[in-house]
Amino acid sequence: MRVALAMLCIGAVVFLLRVLAAFVKEAMRLPAGVVQVHFAKFNPSRRRGKLIEMRTEVERPSTPYSTDERIAL
Repeated sequence: MRVALAMLCIGAVVFLLRVLAAFVKEAMRLPAGVVQVHFAKFNPSRRRGKLIEMRTEVERPSTPYSTDERIAL
């Protein structure tokens, strides 16, 4: 049991060292201040669509819904 636990710990340490080395290599490659950030402009429309009710039951409702009603969930 101790051998298996030791091998698992050694494997985890090797994996984390590889990840750390990749992060350091990536950080050394990009010079500071060159990274550009782009923001998307969000323009929500003023007119909202209709809400759709999704039922999880298999049964059909006893009264049919009209198409012009809004349902608040």
